[in-house]
Amino acid sequence: MRTVEFVVTVLYIVLCVGIGIWANKRVSNSTDDYWVAGRKVGTFVNAWALMAALASGGSVLGVNALGFRMGIPYVFAMFAGAAAGFPLAAALVAKPLRNLRIRTVPEFFKLRYRSPWVDFLVPLIVVITMEVYVVAQLKAAGVTAVYLLGIDYNTAVIITSVVFILYVSIGGMWAITLTDVIQGVLMVFMVLLTALMVFSDFGGITPVLVQATTANPAYGAVRAMPISSYLGAFVVWFIAACVIPHLVMRVFSTRDARTARLSLNYAVLIYAFMIVFGVLAISSVGHVYFADLKDADMLFLKVIERYLPNRIVNGLAVSAVMAAVMSTTDALILAVTSAVVNDLYVRFVDPAAPANKVYRLSVAVTWIAGLLAVFFALNPPKLLTMLYTAAVGLIGSSLLPSVVLGIWWKRANAQGAFASILVGAFLYGYLVWFTKLPALSHILISLPVSFAVFYLVSSMTQEPPRDVVELVARAHSQEIAG
Repeated sequence: MRTVEFVVTVLYIVLCVGIGIWANKRVSNSTDDYWVAGRKVGTFVNAWALMAALASGGSVLGVNALGFRMGIPYVFAMFAGAAAGFPLAAALVAKPLRNLRIRTVPEFFKLRYRSPWVDFLVPLIVVITMEVYVVAQLKAAGVTAVYLLGIDYNTAVIITSVVFILYVSIGGMWAITLTDVIQGVLMVFMVLLTALMVFSDFGGITPVLVQATTANPAYGAVRAMPISSYLGAFVVWFIAACVIPHLVMRVFSTRDARTARLSLNYAVLIYAFMIVFGVLAISSVGHVYFADLKDADMLFLKVIERYLPNRIVNGLAVSAVMAAVMSTTDALILAVTSAVVNDLYVRFVDPAAPANKVYRLSVAVTWIAGLLAVFFALNPPKLLTMLYTAAVGLIGSSLLPSVVLGIWWKRANAQGAFASILVGAFLYGYLVWFTKLPALSHILISLPVSFAVFYLVSSMTQEPPRDVVELVARAHSQEIAG
């Protein structure tokens, strides 16, 4: 057991739980506070919270592991997609979605399409994909706790998961927003500090890259993977910010549409700075000193152990990993909870449920969703980033056409949305499970087909109600009351 690192990490987690308890006083029984932090979050805070939600355990552990195993060009294909995707979201969806004053992604579908079939299908897609995403984060937490405590992996997953679920269930979006800012700053600082130590050791960026590519020529080779795999990795993260619920909910929590757009753009700048320097240093040095490492997801922990020998600083670095996991896991679990409670229970079971009942149910569902993810995290696949990227591909293939065309095309209707969601989800799932296409290339087929189905079905069926079209049109220029 690494006692000093353990104490530092525990103190950090206690701080996060304490913030959750404090945030609970702001939430009381207000569902608007619980889901979207009362729509009071400013640009600076939301930018850091967005960055922290995106920069998950996959970014601190998984992206470095992915670069180590599959090469820098593959990671940069993903990163380029994410970097371009945030401005895309700011331009395409941020202002209209914020102006509609909704709280979750499924609420947009309810408002725009007014179909019980769509209203039932969308939350199911959200729950399935976000649970897969949570599993990847819990694996990162487990790997970190194994390193920290020297305990077995399953015990580590259970202990860390209970802590995460506890503080999400206590404080909702207020707890998440406040802790995400702290976690984001800590992540960026520790990753950049580690990168600086690596570059200092080798005398700059170029020397460490030269040694890494000499040790493993495939590390810097663009053709290490089929070109369709690189394109698929780019496309998945290019569309992510438009549809991933735990990121889109950050748009809903801002005080106005301008804040939503600015925070998206600032977030990607912070994220870019961390990822580029982090991967160039950590993935590269792995081929120099840790070429025989069996579990690539352990690479970051091995690197900080070598380059940050001070036990307290090392503890802060481990806390940065936990911060990465917590900042994404909490937002993901909240997205799952909102889909189950707001978009399934309230929509189909008890539309007249009082606010205090909805709040209590939200806390209960948070625990159920978290514990279900724990069950699957006990036997996870390798390479965190590939796991949750596949989940992002599923939600993108199924929901992106309905979101984008629902905002920008007046002819978009419920029949087109329903057909597009079904075809996008099932085709993507079929390609992933039953074909041998290159990794992540499946979306290059499923997404265009999903868009085509949406357009064809909407064009051949009845037009949407005029009041719906007018409502969405007004949301492009003004905030909708209510």
